[in-house]
Amino acid sequence: MILGLDVGGTQTDAVLIDESGVLLETKTPTSDDLLQTLRESLDKTLDGVEPAGIERMVFSTTMATNAIIQDLLEPTGMIVSAGPGMNPEWFSIGPSYHVVQGALDHQGFETLPLRKEEVESTADEISREGVRNIGIVSKFSVRNPAHELQMAQWVGGRFADVALGHSVSGVLNFPRRITTTYLNAALTGMHRRFAGCLTEILEEKGFKAPRYLLKPDGGTVALEQSLGFPARTAQSGPAASVMGALAVDGCCGVSLVLDIGGTTTDMAVVLNGIPLLAPVGIQIGLFRTLIRSLYTRSIGVGGDSEVQLQKNGALKVGPVRQGPPMALGGPAPTPTDAMVTLGLLDVGSRERARAAMESLGARLGGLDPLTAAEQVLERMAKTIAEAARAFIFAINERPVYTIYEVLQESRIEPESIVIIGGPAAQLADYVSAALQLPYRLPPHSGVANAIGAAVARVTSEINLHADTQRGTLVIPEAQIMESIPYRFNVDQAIDRATDVLAARAEQIGAAAGAAPVTIAEKQVFNMIRGFSRTGQIIRLKLCIVPGLIPQWKRGG
Repeated sequence: MILGLDVGGTQTDAVLIDESGVLLETKTPTSDDLLQTLRESLDKTLDGVEPAGIERMVFSTTMATNAIIQDLLEPTGMIVSAGPGMNPEWFSIGPSYHVVQGALDHQGFETLPLRKEEVESTADEISREGVRNIGIVSKFSVRNPAHELQMAQWVGGRFADVALGHSVSGVLNFPRRITTTYLNAALTGMHRRFAGCLTEILEEKGFKAPRYLLKPDGGTVALEQSLGFPARTAQSGPAASVMGALAVDGCCGVSLVLDIGGTTTDMAVVLNGIPLLAPVGIQIGLFRTLIRSLYTRSIGVGGDSEVQLQKNGALKVGPVRQGPPMALGGPAPTPTDAMVTLGLLDVGSRERARAAMESLGARLGGLDPLTAAEQVLERMAKTIAEAARAFIFAINERPVYTIYEVLQESRIEPESIVIIGGPAAQLADYVSAALQLPYRLPPHSGVANAIGAAVARVTSEINLHADTQRGTLVIPEAQIMESIPYRFNVDQAIDRATDVLAARAEQIGAAAGAAPVTIAEKQVFNMIRGFSRTGQIIRLKLCIVPGLIPQWKRGG
């Protein structure tokens, strides 16, 4: 059996599945104490289950996202070197940000050496401030990580955790590299404690099966391998939605996926079973990062969103959630109260839900409770539809990457909607009418996100940069820098990158040979000086695409 667990804003969903399909599904209210929520959900889901019967466990956690959004990051220092050009002071981040001498050019050649005494005195200054974590970034470190490695050696044992910029991504983007490195350093201690507590809970219960975390790109990473890159576990909730829709529906054609929860609605577009990827990296709160992610959008509209009457007399649903619906003792009317009033949902007190709609109806000009409830659900559906149209407009306004191609000229127009989430069955007709699109309501739609987490396979990505003039090959994500001959060619580069990616995938939890490798980007161009070729630049991006493990049977 496989355990899948997804922590949502309102509910934590969990499933147990095997080759025959879904064996058990549970829902547990999400509290402010993440570990307590995990413990309660696991107690409910694994009660009576023999530990030896579980072969794999996958968790989608909000820990990193919450820490970033709520500004709970640990104090973290940054040492940055850049040299001439873009002023690195523009990208200052965190409580102790410092720029030091040292520079590499775009090929990785040193143009300005580091100064050991400056780096050491800067590290001393950061350490005296009581900061225990540090990030180190050198511009063009993905072409040559020597400066970052040298600075890390010099700062030595002053800090508990040291994050290096070249290891976060092989993509060139200096500002985002600084931000991503900072987040990795600032989250490491917290993530290590979370992983330790989760391991303790599972060990108490005797469950020792391999443990994975879901990533925002829809793939998984082994829990122990996530410790070095905690920022990659942020924003995994929307990814769980997409993978869940793929698992229970397949998403043929151009499908708009809507996961309607208690607090938010997550949306994504899937093209013939292939989800779209964000072109650069995910944005978490105010932070623009290099973290690979599915292209998704979340809005603050869910079943428990507050329903308000605006000054102009119009209804507004969300973005705030004041608490549970009034049917469950909450303080404000919600769409869930409307569903209960209309008899679409049977939770809590129908009398309290009806009273909420009655009060709302009176302020709407004397509407009866049923009509008021209808208007609440129509307003909610229209709000989701408006956001979905804006999301699709944004997709068509800029390049968005599938795994295989860049869609710059083809306009994306969804042909149907896949609706999942807790209140999906109750809201599907309303949303379909608002978007004027047919919909599909797959089996197990209420816990599809937990299924998506359970059956997502391991993903990984590497970038290779070979410079035959300089005689170097660099794969930053794998921390590889090696010498190559002048006649090194693209076929050799592909072979080398494929081997490294396959080994890396196995290292983070993939079964040997199970993950298909795809060449997402290939560039080869000559360097000319005078009338002679002086060398060749080879750039490759190889990845393991998001997908489902082979054991999963759709609709099980």
